[in-house]
Amino acid sequence: MALPLLELREITKAFGPKVANDRISLEVLPGRIHALVGENGAGKTTLMTMIAGTAQPDSGTILFDGAPVEITNPKKASALGIGMVHQHFKLVPSLTVAANVYLGRELRTPLGALDPKRMEREVAALSARFGLAIDPTAKVSSLSVGVRQRVELLKALSHDTRLLILDEPTAVLTPGEIDDLFVVVRALAAKGCAVLFISHKLGEVLEIADEITVIRDGKSITTLPAAGLSQSDIAQMMVGREVLLRITHTKSQPAHEVLAVNSLRIVDDRGVRVVDDLSLTVRSGEIVGIAGVEGNGQAELAAAIAGMEQVTGGRIVLSGRDVTTASVAERRHGGLAYIPEDRHEEGAGPGLSVAENVIPTHLERPIARFGWINTAAMHSFARRLIRTFDVRGALPTTPIGTLSGGNMQKVIIAREFATEPDLLMVSQPTRGVDVGAMEFVHRALVGQRDKGAAVLLFSADLNEIMSLSDRLLVMFRGKIVAEFTQDSMSEAAIGLAMGGAAPSTEAIAEAEAEHTQVLLSLAAQSDSNAASRAGEDPASAAALSEAVREATPGADQSNHDGERSRDREESLVARQKRVANRSGDGASSRLEAAARIRAKARRVAQGSIQPIVAIVLSLIIGAVVILAIGENPMRAYEELFFSSFHTPFGISGLIAQAIPLLILSAGVIISFRAGFFNIGGEGQLFLGAFTAAWAGFTFVDLPGPILAVVVLMFGLLGGMIWGMIPGVLLAFWRVDIIVTTLMMSSIATLLTAYLVTGPFRDPSAGLVASEKIATSALFPIFNAKYGIGLDLVLAIAIAVILALILTRTVWGLKVRQLGEMNRFAEYTGVNTKAMSIQVMSLSGAVAGLAGAIFVLGSSGGRFLQDFSPGYGFLGITVALLARLNPWASFAAVLFYANMMSGSNGMQINTDVPFPIVTVLQGLIILMITAVIVIDRRTRDKLVQLFKGRRGANGTPVLRATRPADVPVGTAAAGVAAAPTLTSTDSGVHQS
Repeated sequence: MALPLLELREITKAFGPKVANDRISLEVLPGRIHALVGENGAGKTTLMTMIAGTAQPDSGTILFDGAPVEITNPKKASALGIGMVHQHFKLVPSLTVAANVYLGRELRTPLGALDPKRMEREVAALSARFGLAIDPTAKVSSLSVGVRQRVELLKALSHDTRLLILDEPTAVLTPGEIDDLFVVVRALAAKGCAVLFISHKLGEVLEIADEITVIRDGKSITTLPAAGLSQSDIAQMMVGREVLLRITHTKSQPAHEVLAVNSLRIVDDRGVRVVDDLSLTVRSGEIVGIAGVEGNGQAELAAAIAGMEQVTGGRIVLSGRDVTTASVAERRHGGLAYIPEDRHEEGAGPGLSVAENVIPTHLERPIARFGWINTAAMHSFARRLIRTFDVRGALPTTPIGTLSGGNMQKVIIAREFATEPDLLMVSQPTRGVDVGAMEFVHRALVGQRDKGAAVLLFSADLNEIMSLSDRLLVMFRGKIVAEFTQDSMSEAAIGLAMGGAAPSTEAIAEAEAEHTQVLLSLAAQSDSNAASRAGEDPASAAALSEAVREATPGADQSNHDGERSRDREESLVARQKRVANRSGDGASSRLEAAARIRAKARRVAQGSIQPIVAIVLSLIIGAVVILAIGENPMRAYEELFFSSFHTPFGISGLIAQAIPLLILSAGVIISFRAGFFNIGGEGQLFLGAFTAAWAGFTFVDLPGPILAVVVLMFGLLGGMIWGMIPGVLLAFWRVDIIVTTLMMSSIATLLTAYLVTGPFRDPSAGLVASEKIATSALFPIFNAKYGIGLDLVLAIAIAVILALILTRTVWGLKVRQLGEMNRFAEYTGVNTKAMSIQVMSLSGAVAGLAGAIFVLGSSGGRFLQDFSPGYGFLGITVALLARLNPWASFAAVLFYANMMSGSNGMQINTDVPFPIVTVLQGLIILMITAVIVIDRRTRDKLVQLFKGRRGANGTPVLRATRPADVPVGTAAAGVAAAPTLTSTDSGVHQS
């Protein structure tokens, strides 16, 4: 028997408390195709990343060619002969095929210049060697999806690949392209290459695989020969129960027309007409499927119907209303629900919690009232959807980006189904979803149809779309080229139409014959392997069936209770509603509340690491500088951080510094959380302070309290206008916010300098200042000794109100959606242009209000050109130090204000010059930025380094962990974490 090319022994990998792989052992033989199947979140991708070098195991051993290896990075994997083809292509569209194949390791001439001709020759040779016909000089942007898949294969095979990992390789291919791919894969196996094949399409797994390993809940359940297994067998082992793989199509009862698309035309950014004079209708009570090779206009059509793509011509009518120019929100209010193709860039905000992802399209009572979000109702709603749709490993507070792709898809499906839509538009609903979830989704789609919804389904999975569609339309180059009903559709006919060929009787017969020939060829190529398997394992069909039962807990009971199994999905929702209403649910809620508290505590602890590390590093560098000038850094830091608390004057100075920082940092946090890098706070502060002072010395006849309010309003308006201008430029002309805010800040400081040295100068002031405002308008002082007055009360109130707005209101949720920096906000109906203007206006208004409060405070009384030591920029530093957490900003403000107040004591008592404080401030900004970048790669490694745990045999275990905010499978980055020597309590991780 051949020795395994790859062997995994007791591989364990955990991310915090989550055990992704639990003592998995696996053997992959040369010349064999070994399939890996399992539910979403079962641990398949994590296992592959350790083989491909983008992650390392916590414990266990990887052997290659019989020798233990440490695959510490993708380059090491390539050197061993391991290549991986990812589900999502990692190609540069503007480069040629040859340039993509050799990207990062380009071939060069003896003089060091790029040698494109040689790369093209090498790619042509590879193409001929592996039977992957492709033009090396073609640009990737001009290739079909199927041909791009060939490019990815060539990239993997260009390294003298001995082990090829294929992750969902057929997800975007036509039936003919899948046949071509399988011929190539079998040919590779025949030449001795081992193949690891991952797919949720069980029919393809059985068609191509020699052996199949089932993973469930991070554990390897069994490995069996593919021969003799059925799709039902595999699904049953994966899920642990019977699974209905294909829904028996039931007759639809179509009624009135819900969607009508008439002569629709869409031109993309390149000027290419991607949707060309297309018309279709969808009626209530029917499912209309759209099939086609990806890139033929389906995505643009779906986006146009959803309101996220501008149309060039034609009409879209929803429930009798022309919505061609309507917003996304208007279409959603009109009865549209949309499950998009790209769950990461559109369907979800990965940095937001599950609850924050499901409520944006459900912002009505009891979840939201008068613009405020009811947190308890939000979590209750999310908890119900999590239960109903069986979202594994999720709480309402779980960041959705930490879920597996399939479980993230379940959250999106749950959110859209819960709207009870008139038109449900679904794009690739089960891509990356396991068989158990597929069954649920398929039933749910049919259930929506039977409730009277019109369903428009886009899917690249022919089995899925043929099974579900009452009518099926095929798109090719932006047009509908064929229409089928349940009576007329066949895989061969649809495949021909998807390729642009007319599905005539003769063409269908020819395509079916070719497909049969491919199947016979694959069968012939695997005959010898099948024979050897029979010789190695003489188990009969009955023995194989017994093996399946052993790998499926409760299989016998399930067979005895067939009726209950068939009714399982129909009763799921009702059953979970009953459970939710039981008194025992209170205990579950209490457990969940405790879990939320623990998770929040962990987040607070983790969030504190970066600021503390940044401050410590800055102080160390500052200490070196202080030593260099001949002073004692410990003495200097003692004065800097503690002298303010020694005297009432010091506390008063601390409060005076804290007031503007509290307000300004709150405004910065709002703009930064929306993804708008407003660095113009200084200018907004200046303009607000001047306009406030102008009102104060202009409307002197007003009563003092009224004048104070007028002064505050003018300061607010001045800052708001100065912040609104960059917001408008960004919203309508996409002018860079950093450039405009920096420019506006410079203009504001120059403008106010001109005004107080010219038209509004007060010669008696002795400083560059405006006239005094009426003294009756100045804020009262409650305690002059400690500098406590109304300005401090207002500053705290403003910071608290802004924190509540950001974290507890519908508007704040929209801000956070914008800050995801993808299309999630637009997808849920947020008017991104209006929000851009609102966010920048509020941020500017807050800065202007800070200026007005200074003018009305005890240190003000007028506008002083030199009143700010850079508060606008210090507010950014405070916000970053707080990691954009509005509640943490209070601690960050206290730290900074104390440092600024203590600088006088440091200068007087230690002879350390004041500029050292500016140096420290700059260092902290740099260190925060550096620590955030470094933290992504090293935080977890450093934590593990100091844990001092030991393995089961008492010896240290070599491990390297992935930081939680770096997604698994980032091989394209070309960066892998360096291994760190640590210990573990045991060789076995328990979930």
